[in-house]
Amino acid sequence: MGLNIIMETVSILKNTPRTGWLQCGVPPHEAETVAEHTFEAVSILMAFAFSSDERVDAKKMLIMGIVHDFGEAVSGDIPKGLTEVIGRRIKREAELEIMKNVAASSGLPNILNIFEEYERRKTDEAILVKVADLVSTLRQASIYSKRGYKVDNIIDGYRKELFAVLKKIKDKHLKNMIKDLVDGPSPFL
Repeated sequence: MGLNIIMETVSILKNTPRTGWLQCGVPPHEAETVAEHTFEAVSILMAFAFSSDERVDAKKMLIMGIVHDFGEAVSGDIPKGLTEVIGRRIKREAELEIMKNVAASSGLPNILNIFEEYERRKTDEAILVKVADLVSTLRQASIYSKRGYKVDNIIDGYRKELFAVLKKIKDKHLKNMIKDLVDGPSPFL
């Protein structure tokens, strides 16, 4: 109980490869884990916090970035293909139930509020966390593509989603930073 539930969650995520990479033929020993993805996304958020012209709550945004995939410690990394079959609503409901349990078990009820805010994508912080999530995935896809793995479907899908979310960002400096992050490692992103 208590904070041990957070540490157990982190331990599981450190050993949970992202399913999309496995489906693209990346071997388990080479596949990025959920925790590795989270670390990169939070590192991107740190840069956003220091660089944003907009007023964002950096503490909330960083915590949101840390917990955005916590539910995957229980559900596993649900691939987009399964989400399309079961529907986003069912996936969100399952993740919400998992996060309710994590929040209650850890004694940190605010985790649930922050996760719900992320899922609604109505605040600047939630939008930037989603952007960091997408950018991190695109950067990793670029790495795998250079190694010869067939990740074009992930690149295409995540690019479309990123461009849709970018329309919600007003800060031109952040938009340029995001463009540099995506275009930097690979010219085809």
